[in-house]
Order: sequence, then structure tokens, then C-alpha cells
Amino acid sequence: MAQELRKLLIQKFRREKEVIFKRLPSFSLPLFLLFPAVAMILALYMFPFTSSVYKSFLTKEGAVTLTNYAKTIDLYLYDILFTIGVTVLSTIIATVLSIFLAVYLRLSTGWIAKSIRVLYRFPIFIPFVVVAQMMRTFLAPHGFFNLFLAKVGLLNIENPLQFFNWTGLTFGFVWKQAPFMILLISGGFQMIDDTYIEAARSVGAKLPQIITKVLIPMNRSTIAVAITLVFCSLAGCFSFPYMLIGGKEPATITIDIAHRVNYFGDYGVANALGVFSYFIVGFLAIYYVRNMVKKGIYE
Repeated sequence: MAQELRKLLIQKFRREKEVIFKRLPSFSLPLFLLFPAVAMILALYMFPFTSSVYKSFLTKEGAVTLTNYAKTIDLYLYDILFTIGVTVLSTIIATVLSIFLAVYLRLSTGWIAKSIRVLYRFPIFIPFVVVAQMMRTFLAPHGFFNLFLAKVGLLNIENPLQFFNWTGLTFGFVWKQAPFMILLISGGFQMIDDTYIEAARSVGAKLPQIITKVLIPMNRSTIAVAITLVFCSLAGCFSFPYMLIGGKEPATITIDIAHRVNYFGDYGVANALGVFSYFIVGFLAIYYVRNMVKKGIYE
């Protein structure tokens, strides 16, 4: 009797279990597996982001106002435009240089190409702090670059070139980030089969046509990824601009944020500057995410 009762209870439990699992949505398991990653993103990214945007509207007394944004535009509009200009210019130069070098590495097999493949990767592993110190020595008024120009008779060392400004920032940004772009773009070019290049050559296509009609269109998504990552990285870089130009004007947004917090304790204006930086990188990031989603859907 006890055994039969036990069997009946087990059967009832199994039936109830089956009913419960049938009622659960079919996507509950994927959601359960995604929950840790989503929770981490919400905790580490979305919460600081929303908190920063909310606090950018608050005064020190806790009142909601647009005063912080008015003060930001009044004091730092030129710095915001300076940040956009340097970031866009550096990204464009790095992209063009990276595409040309990646094409050369794709189509060449000599010892020069092999040497470049080994050497161009070194800047990728150098932190921006180290890059800043290197550039301060290399680009200083009496640094290596100006002394070299003076030695070859192209410059009077008493009137050296000044690089502790947008030109030095652009040079350092390109030197640091171009190798990273070459690594990504070159990897995409290597995945293009030789038959496409040979087919283009067989119909009379020259090198410019091969680059613009074959290599770049077939590697467009990788180039977009490289541009997005480099642009966002440069827009949010702090250590290199701070060490190279310091408190000079104009400065980048990241330097202004540090000054507002460290010297004035003005978190409202600092958060407002942060919101402007979100806008700078946001449009490109949204474009990139939308294209990646479309690519995933169609593939």
C-alpha cells in the first residue's frame, strides 16, 4: 500500500512538472543564460551612464536645471570642438594609412613586407602613458625630431617647431592607433580569396581599381569596426592629452572633466561634459551596432 501511494505521488509530481515546463516561454532558457551578462552590463555601464546623465541636470543644491549645460557651453565649447576635430582628423589619417599599409601587406610577399608585419604590432602593446612620455621626448622643442631637422639644415634650433598642441596629439594618436587598425583591416584583407584579385587583374583592373572596387568593398565591415573602436578610444583618451598639453588651451574634454572634479569639485559640469562626450561617440557607436545587427540577421 505504501509503495503504491509512493508511485502515485511520483507520477503526480512528474505530471505537474511537465505542465509547469510547458507553460514556461520557449525563450526562458536563453534569457536565463543571458541574465549574468546583461546584469553585468547594467551594473557596470548602464547605471553609471544614466546616473551621469541625471546628475548633469542637478546643481550642488540638488535642483534640476540646465545651468550646468549653459556653463559647459560658455566655458568649454571650443574644447568640445577641439576634441571632435582632433579625434576626427586622427581617425581619418589613421584609417587612410592603415588601408594603404594593409593593402601592401596583402599584395606583397618580400622581406620588406615581412619586416613590417613584425614591427607594426609593437605600438599596440604600449600604454598611452608610455606613449605620452615618448612623445614628450621625441616632439619637445629641443627633442629628437627638432634636433634631427636642425642637423639636416631644415630648421633653426633657436626657433623649433611646437608640437605640444593639436599636431602633437594627432601624431601621437595616429602612431598609437594606426597599428591596431592595420591589424584588423589586414586580417580582413587576408580573408579575401586571391581569385577575386586575379579576376580583376584579368579584365585590366589596375591597383587603384583593385583597392577601391575589390578589397575595400569586400572588407567594409571590418574597416567600420576599426574606425568605430579607434574613434571611441581617442575621444575618451585622457593620459596622453593630459601629459602632452597639460593645462594649455584648448584642451580635450577628458582634461576638462578632470579639472572640474579635482580643482572645483563641480560634478554637475563634469557630468555635462561627459554627456557631450557620449554624443560625440554615440552616433558612430549606434551606426556600428545597427549595421552589426543587420549583418547578423541577414547572415
